Amino acid sequence: MKGKHAPSLERAVRECAQNGDERSKEFIYKSCYGYVRSITLRYVKNTYDAEELTNESFIRAFGKMGTFNNGDLGDRFEKSFRAWLARIAVNISIDFLRGKKQFVALDEMNEGGMEQQHVEVSGNLHVEDILKLLAQLPDIQRSIFNLYEVEGYSHEEVATMLDIPESTSRTYLTRAKKKLRKLYLESINITAGFQ
Repeated sequence: MKGKHAPSLERAVRECAQNGDERSKEFIYKSCYGYVRSITLRYVKNTYDAEELTNESFIRAFGKMGTFNNGDLGDRFEKSFRAWLARIAVNISIDFLRGKKQFVALDEMNEGGMEQQHVEVSGNLHVEDILKLLAQLPDIQRSIFNLYEVEGYSHEEVATMLDIPESTSRTYLTRAKKKLRKLYLESINITAGFQ
């Protein structure tokens, strides 16, 4: 990048938006690659697909960089930009899964038959362990869990994004939580046997 100033994400984004500067794009890619890849990995199990979705997210972001309009400075700018980039990655991941037709809409189901369990979470649970548990969920459950619990979308928004009834979103979230509890308890029992 031109000038004597140390590169910053804010400066790179502004230069990329103004004139499509290739060095700015490279800086943005290197600065945010791990962040975007971690998002796509929450939606797809296959690392090859995650790589493709990550790269597609950057391509789309660079194409729409002019639409990112933020007057914040410093840390606030970076948080806003990363949130914008995350939304692109989530949408691309959902489009990919929808294209694979892995989402099967259910008729309205009665959630009353699903029992609620309380599980005490161990302080020894690491991020890698949580990601391994999430990877074991069926794609639709993992996607709805991520959209609702991690990304913060409402059931109405999830239903719109996935083109499913709102009740289906609620049902799959309940199933995902139930399956995660079961997987977690199984992992505790397995690790307890080795101690």
